[in-house]
Amino acid sequence: MGMRTRPRAALSEERAADPAAAREAALKLLERTRRTRSDLTRRLREKGYASGVVAHVLERLAEVGLVDDVEYARAYLESRARRRTSGRRRLEQDLRARGISADDIAAARARLEEREGHDDETTAARRVIAQAARRYARLDPRTRRQRLYALLVRRGFDGDTIETALRVERGDDEP
Repeated sequence: MGMRTRPRAALSEERAADPAAAREAALKLLERTRRTRSDLTRRLREKGYASGVVAHVLERLAEVGLVDDVEYARAYLESRARRRTSGRRRLEQDLRARGISADDIAAARARLEEREGHDDETTAARRVIAQAARRYARLDPRTRRQRLYALLVRRGFDGDTIETALRVERGDDEP
């Protein structure tokens, strides 16, 4: 067991029911990095704070804008688009694993598209293909296509998008 986690019994009953102490613990967690509501809930519960207290504290932090799952998801999508091109399915799966609801993901995507414009999935897949072009340049066409297809699947693109991107890459079709 790691040294950083405290057993639930470490807090007195009085402290576990203290909203001010739970708020301070939440703020301490938030000062290091942006967190999702579910992550904060889990961490505060692990520290031993009562469920009702945690819910109240997180509601108050959300009211003042310190906990915002839509903004978390928007920032995540934006940073992933800059660092490593991935398909919509993969990004949504990653966000759901972090406890973000489908509605919040959709709102975040809309907010991002409003700020930066719509990013077409086929264009993103073609960008991945272009990045991998040198790596697969010496392969025979069939093997090259199989490897590119597998790469795009791993990055979270759906089959239709992959087929379209590969057709365009071969010069068979226009986007």
